[in-house]
Amino acid sequence: MKKALAILAILFLIMPGMVKAQSFDILINGGHGGGSFTWKQAIPSVRQGFIADAISSDLHTGSMNSGMKDMANLMSKFLNMGLSVQDIILRSTWNPAMMINRSDLGNLDIGSEADVAVFSILKGNFGFLDISGEKLKGTQKLVAELTIRAGKIVWDLNGIAATGKIW
Repeated sequence: MKKALAILAILFLIMPGMVKAQSFDILINGGHGGGSFTWKQAIPSVRQGFIADAISSDLHTGSMNSGMKDMANLMSKFLNMGLSVQDIILRSTWNPAMMINRSDLGNLDIGSEADVAVFSILKGNFGFLDISGEKLKGTQKLVAELTIRAGKIVWDLNGIAATGKIW
């Protein structure tokens, strides 16, 4: 409990100070790294309506090779905890951009850079790990199909943007 700010009391109830902080427009970042995301905190928090304003990662070898994996996997965790795709996208794009005072990011307004991620949603049986090795069973998984950064394709998992002959 000393590694990360504990937002839950021993009985898995949201600490009143955290709810009060959000009511005063203090923004909460639900960062997932190699040492700061557990199901025993995340699931009760979401069930009680306390959802972080931003969904973010702490990408490094210790997190990507353990429970966090990548941003699509992290977003899938919130999908399987009951958040809508729209809410997950908001908390993964626009809200974090606002937290760092970058209104030029996280949107597709005229004049903004064309940063776009295209996802598919797989249906099936999936497992999602937290930092302690505990697993959440889920039935949906977001897969990054295409990524455009500054108007240029930088990731194309299944050749969506193929311009040559298709065999």
